[in-house]
Amino acid sequence: MNDNKEKKDQFVIAYLNNLDCVDVCIEHSVKIANILNKGLILIHIYDELLTLIGVEEAESKLKELNSNITDVQLHSYISLKGNSKEIIGELGQLLNAVIIVTSCNPNEKQRNKADNPTTLLKNMENSRTAYLICNQKQSVVDYQKVLLTLNNARESKEKTLWASYFARFFGSEVTLFYHPYKDSFYQKQLNLNLAFARKMLGQFNIIPSNHKSEDRKNLLDLQALEYADKENYGVIICQTTKDKSLFDLLKGLEEVKVLKSLKDRPILFLNPRDDLFVLCE
Repeated sequence: MNDNKEKKDQFVIAYLNNLDCVDVCIEHSVKIANILNKGLILIHIYDELLTLIGVEEAESKLKELNSNITDVQLHSYISLKGNSKEIIGELGQLLNAVIIVTSCNPNEKQRNKADNPTTLLKNMENSRTAYLICNQKQSVVDYQKVLLTLNNARESKEKTLWASYFARFFGSEVTLFYHPYKDSFYQKQLNLNLAFARKMLGQFNIIPSNHKSEDRKNLLDLQALEYADKENYGVIICQTTKDKSLFDLLKGLEEVKVLKSLKDRPILFLNPRDDLFVLCE
């Protein structure tokens, strides 16, 4: 990696978990780095449980990919070896990452593949940095419209802040996506989240539109994914499960189901955290 990288530099990280399918991931990474005026680092992790390509071979491929990048002023690459989950959990601090961009294969059934939806999310679950996951075969790279899902229980601060980033830096239109609850307490919590989101966005002179789904049965994020495909939204902002119960693990996490249904709309995931990470002002 470039020895001239200064600590003050911030980077978009393109985590290339499958070096045979990198085009979409790099396209997103370059576009985001360009618009945010950040550097870009391509990385591949050799994890003996998940990958077959060794460090040296991966470094050679990364070098070639890096040489073809022309739209980002500061860009580099690094091939790492070790436990994927541990390394990804440290990227925010080690490489000053503002966002991690990666991809998955929604149809990959083998858990020993790094781009399997379940395996990928497991490896990302310690990340303190937001991560954008796209379909390896995605054909659309467009941030014109962003869909922010809000419900009664999940923290909405950082999700809303990221929605504001897209609006402020990418010129995106923001839509709040939610469904009502029969339970009055749940509905009150949802109303508080909606009010907070509107207030925070309003501080940046962003006026979001709203879409209320009347479907209370199906998973909200899956509904959002279907709606985004239908209405040509570029990005969906979601939050991963905070408290994973045995029922969640047996039935399957909502975010895994979302990735298995992924088509042309990438998902920006945020892991629940106690503090609020500020990307840039």
